[in-house]
Amino acid sequence: MADAAPGTPIRILMVEDNALDAELIALQLRRAALPFTFERTWSHQGMLDALRGAAFDVILADHVLPGFDGDAALALACDVAPEIPFIFVSGTLTEELAVQALRRGARDYVVKSRLQRLPDAIVRAIGEAQERRRLARVEAELHDSHQRLRLITDSLPALIAYFGQDHRYRFANQAYFEWHGRDPESLVGMHAREIVGDEAFAQMQQHLDKVLSGQKVSFETLSQRNGATPRYAQVDCVPELTADGTVMGYYAMARDISELKQAQSLLKASNESLERQVDERTSALHRSESRLQALFESSFQHQNLLTLDGRIIDTNSASLAAILATKQDVRGAVYCESAWFADTEGVPAIVCQAVLEAAAGMASRHELELRLPTGMRTFEFSFRPLLDHQGKVTAVVSEAVETTARRQAEEALRQSQKIEAVGQLTGGIAHDFNNILTVIAGNVEYAQLLIDRLGDSAGNAAHSLDNALKGVMRAANVTQRLLAFSRRQPLRNLPVDLNAQVSDMQDMLKRSLGELVQLEMLHSPDIWCVEIDPSQLEASVLNLAVNARDAMPEGGRLTIEVDNAHLDDDFSNQNPDVPPGHYAMVRVRDSGHGMSAETMARVFEPFFTTKEVGRGTGLGLSMVYGFVKQSGGHVLLDSAPGVGTTITMLFPRSSAPLPHDRPLGEPRQGLYEVLEDTTILVAEDNDDVRAYTVETLRQLGYRVLEAHDGPSAMRLLERTDVAVDLLFSDIVMPGMSGWELAKRALARNLDLHVLFTSGYPRDLDASGALGRNIAILAKPFTRSDLAGSIRAALQEGAAGSLAGAP
Repeated sequence: MADAAPGTPIRILMVEDNALDAELIALQLRRAALPFTFERTWSHQGMLDALRGAAFDVILADHVLPGFDGDAALALACDVAPEIPFIFVSGTLTEELAVQALRRGARDYVVKSRLQRLPDAIVRAIGEAQERRRLARVEAELHDSHQRLRLITDSLPALIAYFGQDHRYRFANQAYFEWHGRDPESLVGMHAREIVGDEAFAQMQQHLDKVLSGQKVSFETLSQRNGATPRYAQVDCVPELTADGTVMGYYAMARDISELKQAQSLLKASNESLERQVDERTSALHRSESRLQALFESSFQHQNLLTLDGRIIDTNSASLAAILATKQDVRGAVYCESAWFADTEGVPAIVCQAVLEAAAGMASRHELELRLPTGMRTFEFSFRPLLDHQGKVTAVVSEAVETTARRQAEEALRQSQKIEAVGQLTGGIAHDFNNILTVIAGNVEYAQLLIDRLGDSAGNAAHSLDNALKGVMRAANVTQRLLAFSRRQPLRNLPVDLNAQVSDMQDMLKRSLGELVQLEMLHSPDIWCVEIDPSQLEASVLNLAVNARDAMPEGGRLTIEVDNAHLDDDFSNQNPDVPPGHYAMVRVRDSGHGMSAETMARVFEPFFTTKEVGRGTGLGLSMVYGFVKQSGGHVLLDSAPGVGTTITMLFPRSSAPLPHDRPLGEPRQGLYEVLEDTTILVAEDNDDVRAYTVETLRQLGYRVLEAHDGPSAMRLLERTDVAVDLLFSDIVMPGMSGWELAKRALARNLDLHVLFTSGYPRDLDASGALGRNIAILAKPFTRSDLAGSIRAALQEGAAGSLAGAP
């Protein structure tokens, strides 16, 4: 049978005799929003027919089948379709059997009681199979490249070889067989002395020493050619240099010039013979130049040949492609004034000086960032003199290797490391600060309750406490922004219609922007759904709008645009941390004074601000950056002085449908009503927060037990004389986290209700799937926040979302 899910399907062959288990597997894949089709069989012949009749992306097989078992299915798959990943999905698979299966070729195994692992296992197995196919293609291409290189060198009449610093062969072409009667492969690892002889090598030693010092040398020598009379050979050696100038080895090319020598000896005897010899040599030279020109044009390096006064003689295709020009456009032009350098301030003078130094015999290297017709690109340039066989400088060679991608990757890594370090610091500060604020907020609110009982006699004390509580909430907002930047805030991700969400903010934005700023909103009629925290989105848009208002003190226009965007591979290559795909975006564009390059480089750092003292915390844009990154998106920034600023938030497209009706907030009725005979266990490592929480809950009328860490809480839960209705636990505790405590507690009592609290849930990822659904009371919390959350947790509970967590 076959079944399908929406989207581009993964083709699954399911070897499963139990229809109910097959349906449970399909249900699990649908819950994971994994598009798929599957064909089910449970016999040897059925599986063989399926593999021969259709193409599949993955095979899922039970280990126990009627008349046919999982081992036989694995053997059949390895024999008929070894490229298809094979995953065991069985309820009886032991660890020993699983290890044996993996050794025989299975890619993974999943126990049926843990089917939530299956979608990830399928995606990972398919990805690994694709990677293996890609590596096979790359290896084939590399082998073809080596074959082409050998074909080119073997087609040349000269001896071509590469030697290490120890003068031992690393590569030799087929001409060595014609000259010396030796197979090129047999030469690899042999010393040059073993081929040319001790006497000839001793004569070459002085030239080879120059090569190892980094010089290009050319010399003549007598060479024994396959047992015949020794012949004259012209030997050219070129060193291979590393970036720091170290010689790694050298290339050597030897050509038979005996005929040239003979022509020179016959010069005195006959002018006619001389002309004949010159014609023959000229023809051979033309052929050699044609081959060298072919090598020159096929190079991936940017290569230019210049006269001693810096004019262009020749340039290769790779160099011309960078400036979108032809050889006719640049031949004869002054190199340092050409299109490669003319649009980059300060660079022509550097290039002009380097060419003059090369013409005087001095090589140099320069790293240059150039503004080319194809965009801003970075290169490593080398300028070196071209010497004839007498060591005279005849031309200047300019070579360049593009380093744009490497530099972008290095800069992205540095920025990522800087933001991660600052994020860890700010997150830790927020954790401690929220614990302090929890104690302050709770005691202030308790003091308010006591003041309220005094009525009018309290005087200004009630007003002062109100101001104190507002101050605590403002401080809590600052820590929330710190957590947003460090990407540690707990998000409540829901399907969101960006059109509706942004439209609902229009009145609030108009009040915040004032009369001088004109607000324009643009919407997409077919906006894609995204899964993000709606409140964080509103806070981000408001932050960007307020920043835009401050950038337009004399008024201007603010445009907020909602649209879809498809990011291709070219965009991802320029932004390595953004995978290609479909995104929905919110773009905020103003007509303000804009930002300089220096400001743009630091604008997302926490506490960085261009505003006057007292006008802002510098946490607004860093909060936006952290929220978008934590939501799996990306932030684009485009600005320049005098032309305004555009900030684009990109969120990955979700397969969920767009929401139609927004749930309204439920009224907080019965906030302080207490369920009778209710026992709460408070697990909190901070002594002050634990004391405040325990005292507040007892004042509300609950029976309360307390523990200073996870193990202490477990000991209380394991007591037979203690019945706990609700576990109220901090997430971040030493030794045992709140996640682990809850999972162990629920393993003993599935009816236990759980409520978490944290000011910095830095191990939120460790919760697995439960981090999305469980209730978390964020620190700092007030008495009313605690009462309402406890009441809601007792009525609804979180046990269901934790019970199946890994």
